[in-house]
Amino acid sequence: MLNKFNKSADFSGHNVYAGLDVHGKSWTTTIIVDDIEHRRFTQPPEPMALYTYLSSHFPGASYFSAYEAGFCGYHHHRKLLELGIENIVINAADLPVTNKEKINKNDHVDSRRLAQALQKNELKAIYVFGPAHEQFRSLFRMRWRASKEHRRVKNRIRSFMYYYGINPPSDFNPEHWSVGFIHWLNQINMPTEAGTLSLKYLLKAYQTTREQLLEVTRQLRHEVKSHFPDLYKLLMSVPGIGPIVSMCLIAEIGDITRFKSYRHLSSYVGFIPNSHQSGEKDPTGRLTYRSNKYLRSMLVEAAWVAMRHDPALLKYYRERIGKYKSQFIIIKVAHKLLNRVRQVWISNGPYQTGIA
Repeated sequence: MLNKFNKSADFSGHNVYAGLDVHGKSWTTTIIVDDIEHRRFTQPPEPMALYTYLSSHFPGASYFSAYEAGFCGYHHHRKLLELGIENIVINAADLPVTNKEKINKNDHVDSRRLAQALQKNELKAIYVFGPAHEQFRSLFRMRWRASKEHRRVKNRIRSFMYYYGINPPSDFNPEHWSVGFIHWLNQINMPTEAGTLSLKYLLKAYQTTREQLLEVTRQLRHEVKSHFPDLYKLLMSVPGIGPIVSMCLIAEIGDITRFKSYRHLSSYVGFIPNSHQSGEKDPTGRLTYRSNKYLRSMLVEAAWVAMRHDPALLKYYRERIGKYKSQFIIIKVAHKLLNRVRQVWISNGPYQTGIA
């Protein structure tokens, strides 16, 4: 460890780099001054603690820091910027790492790697939404989780019925949970009290998750109509893009101009394959695991709907259905659908059917 710096010196013209391994109870910090490692230490989980240390030990210097995106969100990032520390947040998968560092991983190693990569300008910052849009995105993701939990409860009820051989009357469609179907479920009495209570608790969970889903959907619709009314309607001009998918696009993309090209946007969504090319071998794998799971899943679902309303997409699908599996073709259709969304968003004009 090198600690030869005079606290009373003026560090104007020098750069100080801080790699931060952020945790809930403490931060592990590595400080590099120009190209010399100064110190590694554990500090309280507060940006002010880092600023106090840097300003007292290296007055007049330019301060830079970086930490990995994770559970703590971006409030530390914003506070560091307010304090005059040029901070960036990175994707943990983008941090350069050796095999030895992977095997011997700990907080000190992680903070040191961050500081060294920051000093060498090897880190790429991720896009950070403004506080208002970040919270709008949180509301959308809450709706997504509520919908997912509601489906799980419905599947549990179906499993319960199959397990005990309970078949609905022929005039009910078990795929469509109408008021009458729910009323019929509530009238079922099992042979024992324990069985009846089990079904009642499942139905209570169904009602709770349904009410939560409806409420968060109403609030989300109110938010998007209040803050993005024109864009919300514009995106729904694209075939297959309904209210929920439109809200998803707005929440997860925010500013479409932050993507330099369609390929950049497609990469963010996750519509590119894995690749491991070496010499003459170029195996192209499945879709990359790095994706925005909300956008990718919803766009694939929307692609099935879009084909029923867009002749060009339907033609594309039918020309390939005999050669490839449908799940591969629908990804291509979703890829084209995303391109249509981008064109409409950038041009700020409604979609014209038949765009390739």
